[in-house]
Amino acid sequence: MLVLELALPLSSLRSDLYLRMIELLVQARKDAGITQIELGKRIGQRQTFVSKFELGERRLDAAEFVTVCRAICKDPYVLMKQAEEDHIDNRGKVP
Repeated sequence: MLVLELALPLSSLRSDLYLRMIELLVQARKDAGITQIELGKRIGQRQTFVSKFELGERRLDAAEFVTVCRAICKDPYVLMKQAEEDHIDNRGKVP
């Protein structure tokens, strides 16, 4: 499966997979009943930082992603695996 994934254009894979990861991250935050303000406090940032990455105006790097996941009590590896599975399931399907 890894070889197949590597055969895809990196920009497409990165964008679609990243967007799904952020969608899942936002949903996990909401499911946990945590506001953007509270999340910002937990990670030492302002609410605008949270808003910008949730809206796609700013990208999270890997360390930031892990920090945000931990702040909302979500395992980053579980979230990434779910995003990857969703991405693979949806690949090739016409919206």
